[in-house]
Amino acid sequence: MKLGPHLHRIGNDIVAAYLVETGDGITVIDAGLPGHWKELAAELDAMGRSTADVRGVVLTHGDSDHIGFAERLRREHGVPVYIHGADAERARGGDKPKLSMGRSRLRPVAGFCCTRWASAPGAPAISPK
Repeated sequence: MKLGPHLHRIGNDIVAAYLVETGDGITVIDAGLPGHWKELAAELDAMGRSTADVRGVVLTHGDSDHIGFAERLRREHGVPVYIHGADAERARGGDKPKLSMGRSRLRPVAGFCCTRWASAPGAPAISPK
């Protein structure tokens, strides 16, 4: 569903993924559920694009309704997947970060861009350009 000149949504009002279109390609914000893969392909086709145009996936957090087809894009198409280091384990299927007084007990992941981001399982490390 086209929401604006460069913004599209797949999924529904409860679980969704957003496609941001630029001259360089598509950035996917959150990856909905694995079953949204067909909707992704259909929306890309409607945009005159394909999975080859997807340049990256940004996961806002690691809950199951946000990571959906991210691993498939990474594994089958080499698309890098980005997530905050404090939530990377959750995206890999581990426990949610524990909160204490509004702060995560987890430390930022050193060695990645901005020292706060980590790649999804098996994805290349994020480094500054």
